Amino acid sequence: MSEFIQLPLMLSYRKAFGREDFVVAPCNQEAVSWVDKWPNWPVPAVLIYGESGSGKTHLASIFSEYRLDARELTDDFMPFFQKKIVVENLENLSSEVALFHLFNFVRDLGGSLLLTARTVPTFTLPDLRSRMMAVPKAQIGMPDENFVLAVLAQAFEERQILVDESVLSYAVRHMSRSFRDIRRVIAAADALSLMGKRGITVPLMREAIAGLQKQEDGHV
Repeated sequence: MSEFIQLPLMLSYRKAFGREDFVVAPCNQEAVSWVDKWPNWPVPAVLIYGESGSGKTHLASIFSEYRLDARELTDDFMPFFQKKIVVENLENLSSEVALFHLFNFVRDLGGSLLLTARTVPTFTLPDLRSRMMAVPKAQIGMPDENFVLAVLAQAFEERQILVDESVLSYAVRHMSRSFRDIRRVIAAADALSLMGKRGITVPLMREAIAGLQKQEDGHV
């Protein structure tokens, strides 16, 4: 039997103020760097963007406990001053005027604003569009093989499940490398293991990935 997985040395890990470790890798290094640079930001606002599940909310939690969903920014929104403010999910923005005023509020009081979105947003309000053009933007890119391997290992470790390295290597070779599919593979393998009271082996992982593929193909 091969040894249990050791996380690649090229990846580093950090505590998120009592939360689970955040995996730092090339795909998210720029975004993490902006969070780490605070309070030495040269600008009042930064945008982090990437697909769902890529770690934007985790980074936002590391940055500040004062977080708002963009839906909460209505025309009558009245912020109270916080040194660090997060507005998540700009694709759900309710009011461009409210976000524009928040930009000015944070800038005038010397605060910092972290924004998150799936993609770089576009706005119809000219003044807000101008503000966004000036905001530094850090994309969380697609995960590479080492990142997927590390996240799989971390997820099963958190569940107190020992998984052989060969199982994780099999998963990385056969699954789609997206943040969405990382979560789905972990959940599917965990569910099969619990239902059948089976260890997470290569055959079980093969079954989990095949089942997800059938769902994608519309066969079930």
